[in-house]
This record gives sequence, structure tokens and C-alpha cells, in this order.
Amino acid sequence: MSDLYRDSRRCYLIDHHSPAPPAVTLDHLDIAEYEEFFDTAQIDSVMVYCKDHWGMTYFDSKVPGSMKHPGVKGDWIRTVRDSVARKNLEFIAYYCIEYDEGAARRFPEWRVRQADGTPLIRDDLYAKWSLCCYQTGYREYSLSHMEEIVRNYHPDALFMDIFGASLCYCEHCRSKFREMFGYDIPETDEDIKLHRHDLVTFLNKNTYDYLAELRSRVKAIDPTIAITINFSCHYPKEIRDLLDYQFSEPLMKDNWYSSIYARDTAVGQYPILAPGEASQVYNYDREEQYICDLSSIAAQGCRVGMYSGSQHIDGTLEHLEAERLGSVYSILKELEPHFKDRQPVKCVGILQSDASKAINAFPFHPDAILRMKKHNPHTYAILGAMQLCEQAKLPYGILPEGEVSAERLAQYDMILLPEVYVLTESTASLLRKYVSGGGKLLISGKTGLWDTDFNALDNFILSDLMGVSFTKLHTEYAQNTWSSYIKKTSDSSFNGIFDRTTPPVSDFFIEAACTDAHPEFTFVLPCTACSPTDWVNWWSPPPGAETAYPALTINQYGSGSVVYTAFDLFTMAAEESYRATGDLFKQITEKLNIKPVLRNITDIPNILRTAYFEKDDCYQIHQISLMAHQFKGDVAAVSGGVISVSTPIKEAVVIYPEHKTLPITQNGSEWLIQLPDFTIQQFIILKK
Repeated sequence: MSDLYRDSRRCYLIDHHSPAPPAVTLDHLDIAEYEEFFDTAQIDSVMVYCKDHWGMTYFDSKVPGSMKHPGVKGDWIRTVRDSVARKNLEFIAYYCIEYDEGAARRFPEWRVRQADGTPLIRDDLYAKWSLCCYQTGYREYSLSHMEEIVRNYHPDALFMDIFGASLCYCEHCRSKFREMFGYDIPETDEDIKLHRHDLVTFLNKNTYDYLAELRSRVKAIDPTIAITINFSCHYPKEIRDLLDYQFSEPLMKDNWYSSIYARDTAVGQYPILAPGEASQVYNYDREEQYICDLSSIAAQGCRVGMYSGSQHIDGTLEHLEAERLGSVYSILKELEPHFKDRQPVKCVGILQSDASKAINAFPFHPDAILRMKKHNPHTYAILGAMQLCEQAKLPYGILPEGEVSAERLAQYDMILLPEVYVLTESTASLLRKYVSGGGKLLISGKTGLWDTDFNALDNFILSDLMGVSFTKLHTEYAQNTWSSYIKKTSDSSFNGIFDRTTPPVSDFFIEAACTDAHPEFTFVLPCTACSPTDWVNWWSPPPGAETAYPALTINQYGSGSVVYTAFDLFTMAAEESYRATGDLFKQITEKLNIKPVLRNITDIPNILRTAYFEKDDCYQIHQISLMAHQFKGDVAAVSGGVISVSTPIKEAVVIYPEHKTLPITQNGSEWLIQLPDFTIQQFIILKK
């Protein structure tokens, strides 16, 4: 792979998901205007359309059935390729996979089919694309296109958009499924639930096989080419491992959380490129919002990307977009030397499980992209776990189950298991050793109640660690706004807000029995379950009968501790409609004595985001104020708070927005640095 690919951090795609040709004429494409745009925007990596959602190629293809965009004259891809080579920019070839409206219309036998035989079409406010199936002639058609692109233009990287295996009932998919499993592919919701393990295996295999074949064919032409797909961090590990680097749009609430998730699921791969969510040029977002949104990506260690509809229908460009982008990229270019050879500071690890994504993820959307964009419950709980850590200002990261080892676990003071429905026996064994040796776990709700074949278990796989056993899942109050309430036990060590309230919990709760654990809270049932005959006049029924069911327990196991919430604490945090989650999490971490090596102390945790990185000789603090994001560009100075460090710090230096040295005070065994006020972002180095 080229040095360009290794070093590029400021990517851009001139995106034009536009009306069907010939409405888009592209008759004024001008490479000189492109080059001016690149220079103004401070871009070092360019993604160029080679085939769009309409199925139009932007090069002359010899693949039968191809259709070149009528407005593109000559060898436009060659022109752009030569230009970026002269300017020493990375060149990424863009190719749209599953959405191909032109091919679907010209070759209707290639369409993805629903169970009744009708074509599957994405039909919403923004798109009405037809989908093509990899098991048909479309497979060779698309693979041959990408071979042409690599052979003729030698891009540094090949990017596939709208990549994934949608649920298809064409004769080829029916035959392949029957051959793999010995029965017909499930059609009804009931059968899909019953056979979801086989169905997920089938779809993942289709995705894997296509990607493996593509990789083999294009690398036979150019072994140096890098391969990636959109939303790559949300695919299973075996698929991620076929990629040379990861690329993902933000699916985890905002750029900050999306970048953490993408960064940490790319273990052992090249840096991730995560495009920003402020990706519409015509919404006239202010420059400050651009800086906030895109800098959030860089702050968490990702390569920064951006794409937008900056191209007019005649091919000319919207240069305001270049100016806005340049205002962000010029800042990040200044900071880039500090981004190399560093690692996130570890304190809290959030366990991520590929298998758990398929549990409770219904209805099962047939469109692979829309299925991915609809948060499955496990991923959504992970988001909540990240939000709780962010509010507590604890350094945190994602720990993919495929990367779990005794050595990796030992790097964390605490591990969170947010609705990790499926746990392998090997992971369970490693967690037992981790806790026995002094580690801390926080486990929620339905964690460990399914095996790797997606069969429900009679008891938690970690029941011995948790000190509780499973009795029953309560969903009878699911029509209520919340399923239950929690109340302190008479000898609970929790205090503060919990002395004065009985807060509600998630849309389910679990009835469990304590074997060794100590109950700190018990459940209080709603006075009624909402139904067509029983309802309330406001939100949800108030508390009714008290129970002895433990709601939150603490168990000592060896030298470590395990906290279990018999409700979905983390999804509650993600939904942001439960006021007590932050207080509960904060007290849990205090009782578990979680004390990170460094931590930001602030009164505005929801406005101030802080990233923590480490090198051999220093710590890095990168702060972002979300004010510009939350208030559409309006900014005001906020305090960076105080950084508390448990190891000696020799010098504290602000690198951006202005270079200055900060005073350091020692208070017992901690070193305190008062950070300056700032408006959008600041970058500080703490020298050890």
C-alpha cells in the first residue's frame, strides 16, 4: 500500500446522488476547478465516482450491459487520476454495489426478490433505489467493473458503498440456502425468528464470499490496492478482517461516539476513515459547526472524511463547501503530527459482541443497509454505555469479543457488558479469571441468556460471577412507558438522589434470585399494565406493589466485584429519558473504586467532550465543545475544567488554539491542571 494511503487523513468525496440522467448533464466538468477545490479544502485524499447509485459508470467500460453517464466525455477518471497524482493526493475509487437502478431495469432477473417474488426496492423520502443480488449475473457484472477500474486506473484504494447482503428470495438464493441448511429459506416473521442463526449465517457468508472473491481478483491485478466498504465497523469480524482499513458513516448518535466505535473495532488494521454527519452543502451549516463535527472524529483517533452534494448538475462545484472544509482541515493538518504513534488511555472497556447483534433484532429488515442503520438492541446499549462513561469523564473504549484475552482484559479497570446476549464459553472463562484477579464488571439485563447457536438458556452463563440466578423475564408491562421502578433496600449503600426517589427502569425487567450477591435495590411494580381496558392519563402507571425481586446487586468474586442490573441500564442511558441513570452509574463506579490515571473534572459534561491518548513520553488531551453542534454554529467560551492525573506530570502545554504553558499543582497523590476556556476545540500535551 502506498505511503499516501498510510498518511492521508483529510478525505473528500464529491457526492452527487442526484436526479436520473440526463437531468444531470455534467457538461461543465473542469479539472482546473476540481484542483482549486482540493487546494482550498486542504484535501489530501480524493474519492471519485466510478459507478453511482443509478448504475452509471464514469469511465468507458467493456463489460456487457454497462452504461456510461451521458454527460461524461472522454476519460474523466484518467483526468482526475492524473491530477491527484500530480498533487500527491490519495486516489480512492468509489463504486456503488447493491443499489444499481440502471442494471436492475436493464436486467430485471438480477433484482433482489421478496418472498412473494416482487422486487425489493428501497422506497423512502430520500431514495427509491432498486437492489441487485450477488447470486445472479450481477455478481460477475460488478466484479468485472472493479477489475477494469483497478487495471486501468490503479487507485490507491477501492471503496464500495451500499455493500452487504440483503435478504433475497430469488431462485439462486433459495437454492444456495437449501444446499447449506437442508430446508427452505424462512419467509414469515415467525420462521425468521426461529431460524435466525441460520439466516444470519447465510447472509454473512454471502457477504464474505463476494468480498473474498473481489479481494482475490483485484489484488491479482494490483497487490498494493487497499479495499474497504462503507459501514465496515458494523460487520462481523470475519468480514472486517478481509478489509485493509475501515470506513464508516456515523451510526452511533454523533461523530464522537461513532468514531470511538469505528476506531476500536478496527484492531490491527489501518486507520479508519469516518465521514462527518454534516454532509449536506445546501443546508448552509456555519463554519463553526463544521469544525465541531469533523474535529470530533479526529479527536477520537480517526481519519476524517467528508462527502456532500457540492457538485451542481452541470458539473461545476460549490466553492463555499471548499472554504468551510478548509477551515476544518487546516486546523487538523496543524495537529496531525501529534496523532501518530499513540494509543487511547484505557480505563473502562465496553464489550462488543458480533453474535449479540442478531438477538432481539426484529423486525428483520430485508435491505442490508437499512437493517444496519436500524440500531440493533446490543449496539444501542453500547451507545448508552459510552454515554454514561462520557458523562462520568472516564476514559473508555470498545473491546470486541474477538479480541478478548487475559492480556487485553488486564488493561482495563472495569468491563461493561451492555446487553451482551451471547457470550462464548471462552470469553466467560476469561471474565471469571479477570474478576477473580481483582477486575470489576457491570452487567445489564439479558446478558448471557443465549448460546452461540442463538438458543435461549435457562440461566445466565455468568450466574456464578453475578451471584444471581435467572427466574423469569417480565414483559407484561411493555405497553407502559416503563416496566417497573427500583427502590433502595434497607441496608443499601447507595444514597443521594436515591434517598428521595423511586426511579423507573427499562421496558423489561428480570426476576432473579440472589445466590451470593447482595441486593442494593428491589423492583416496585407499576400499579397496572396498560391495555385496551386499563390505561392511565399521563405517561405511565405510578408505582404499586413492592417486590423482593433484586433490581441491582453487588457480588464479590475472588478479589473482584460484579454489579448486575436486572434491567437495561445502558439502553436507558441511550434513550436519555431516564434521569437517574447518570447518578446510578457514577455511584456504581465509586463503589467499585474506579480511579483512572487521568480524568477531566467538569461541571458541563454534556457540552464538553474529552479524548485521552497516551504516548511513551506524554498524555494528550483533545477537547471538543458541542455548543456549535447543539446550537447550529453558535459558540461561546466554556471552561475546559480540571485534568486530574495520578502520575507525575513535568509540563502541561496547550498546542492549539494557542501555544502556552499551564501551571501544575500537586494535591497529595494527584497532579491537577486547570485547563483554559475555549470555544470549539483545544489540544493539550501533558509531559510525563
